[in-house]
Amino acid sequence: MSVTDAIDWDKMAEFTETVWEESALPSLEEFIKIPALSPAFDSEWQANGHLDKTIDHFLSWLESIKIDGLTATVHSLEGRTPVLLLKVAGTGDGEVLFYSHLDKQPEFTGWSEGKGPWIPVREDPWLFGRGSVDDGYGGYCGLISLMALQNQGLAHPSCTFLIETCEESGSPD
Repeated sequence: MSVTDAIDWDKMAEFTETVWEESALPSLEEFIKIPALSPAFDSEWQANGHLDKTIDHFLSWLESIKIDGLTATVHSLEGRTPVLLLKVAGTGDGEVLFYSHLDKQPEFTGWSEGKGPWIPVREDPWLFGRGSVDDGYGGYCGLISLMALQNQGLAHPSCTFLIETCEESGSPD
């Protein structure tokens, strides 16, 4: 029997939907409020501290959830943007690398009435605001998928999450 045959798909859908709605989306809404411009768009990024704040915010979310075998390390070098490295010990064969980023594009113009880059607006099923679709959600999705497997007692590979804060500037760090 394959691992996909062992999955209770209805249970997985219910679990992931609940965690997404009750935990990830509220956190993502708060993430949108952080004006974490990538260094190419904010020469004072280090003094402003917004990129560090996104890392701290994501770490706070991690503390609110349960993932067996999770470790988190922040890597910071003077003059370089911070990187968050997460590792989840595997319970099965293989290794997977997840990638995401927490820096954002500039504000730009043209937002619809009542919407803006740092204003999270939910119009089911959509969430509007800078960082909601260009890749702020990536870490949440990957970790929720692991939580769903662990919730059913299913084996998963070792997973590493590389979450950077300089992608919108071309990832020079």
